[in-house]
Amino acid sequence: GGYAASFSNYSSKWVDIFAPGVSIYSTATDNRYVSADGTSVACPVVTGIAALLKSYFPELTPEQLIQIITASGVTVDKEVNRPGDEKKMVKFSELSSSGKIANACQAVKLALSMQK
Repeated sequence: GGYAASFSNYSSKWVDIFAPGVSIYSTATDNRYVSADGTSVACPVVTGIAALLKSYFPELTPEQLIQIITASGVTVDKEVNRPGDEKKMVKFSELSSSGKIANACQAVKLALSMQK
């Protein structure tokens, strides 16, 4: 457990990669911090990786950013509860096209290795 939230979208065709999206502690209005769940916090994790890459490697195309982020993710070789059905176990690799979780450090390393 713990790799895919019970409410996660999943598809080996439509989902490229997973990102942390449960109990993400972040800034909020009125000078507060809150813990939040969902795509509203998972999407900014991947967007942040793309922004980090683009800031250091401005020549990267959107296609290259997608390739780097998906290729550099951490592979999860485990069975997990299928989102929405806690009784059904599936391979994590079946939940997205990459079978990985986004990883900023590995994305930067891969981008560095691609430099001429």
